[in-house]
Amino acid sequence: MERFRNRKIAVIGAGVIGGAIAEALLPYCAVTATRRKVDRLEGLRQKGAEIAPDNLSAAEKADLVILAVKPGQVIPVLRNIAPACAGKLVVSFAAAITLELMKKAAPEARFIRAMTNTAVLVRRGYTVFCRDHQTTEEDMTLVRAAFACLGEGEQVDEQFLDVLTAMSGSGPAYIYTVVESMINGALRVGLPRDIALRAAAHTAIGASQLLLASGKHPAELRDQVTTPGGVTIEGLYELEESRIRTAFMKAVAAASSKAKDIAAEVRSAAEREIERDGNRVENPAGSTPSLK
Repeated sequence: MERFRNRKIAVIGAGVIGGAIAEALLPYCAVTATRRKVDRLEGLRQKGAEIAPDNLSAAEKADLVILAVKPGQVIPVLRNIAPACAGKLVVSFAAAITLELMKKAAPEARFIRAMTNTAVLVRRGYTVFCRDHQTTEEDMTLVRAAFACLGEGEQVDEQFLDVLTAMSGSGPAYIYTVVESMINGALRVGLPRDIALRAAAHTAIGASQLLLASGKHPAELRDQVTTPGGVTIEGLYELEESRIRTAFMKAVAAASSKAKDIAAEVRSAAEREIERDGNRVENPAGSTPSLK
C-alpha cells in the first residue's frame, strides 16, 4: 500500500459510483477527477482531488485510468483518450462493455473490467473483476491495492460479470427490502423507528460477517438459532408460507436475464460504433475510395 501512495489515478465520470471510488482512493494516492457537470466535483476538490478540464488531460497524467461512465459512453470516451492510455492500465466499471470491445477502441491500453456496488461509499463494496491477457503482475498489484480501498475484490471469469451485475450490483436493493420489511414488522408491534432501523441493519451486518467468517452454509447457521417451539421457527414458518426463498430466487434470475438483454443491446451498439469509426478511418471525408 505504501508504493500505492505515489500513484496518480484518473477517475473519468465521477458521478455517484465514480465519485465514491475517487473519495475512497483519496487518502492513499493522487486522484484527478472529471465529470460533464464540473460544478458537482467541488466536494471532491475540497477533499483533495484535482479537477481536470477534460478526460484526455486527466488520462495523460495518470498511472491508472478508471472509467466510471455509462456503458454507452465507454467507446466514445476511450476513442478520445486512447493516445493517453497507450501502455497504461484502464479499469472500466461500466456494465456490458467487454474487454474485447474496449481493446478495439484503445488497442494499446491494457484493461480490467470490473463491477462493484454502492457500498464503496463506506469502503465496504464487493468488487468483481476480470483482466485481459496483456495485464502484468504489476498491474494486478496496483489494481488490488485500489480495490482494497473500496472494500473486497475478487477476480472472476468475464462470463459471470453480467450475472454478478444482478447479484452484487443490484443486491443492495434486495437487502434494503429485507431490512425495510424487518423495520416495518417491528413498528407494527410497537418498537420505535430509530431502534428498529439500527437493530435490523446491525443484524444484517452481523449475520453477513458471521457467514463469511465461518465458511458455513447459511442453512447451518440458521439452524443454530432455530430451537423447537421457539420464536425463530415461528417467524420462519411465516416466511415459508409466503415463499420468500422462491421470490428471491426469481428476483435474481429475472434481474440476471434483464442484465444479459441490456448487455446484448449495449454491446451491439458499441460494435456498430466501432465499425463506423473504422470506416471513417479507412475512408476519411473528401477521399476517393480506390477501385483496385
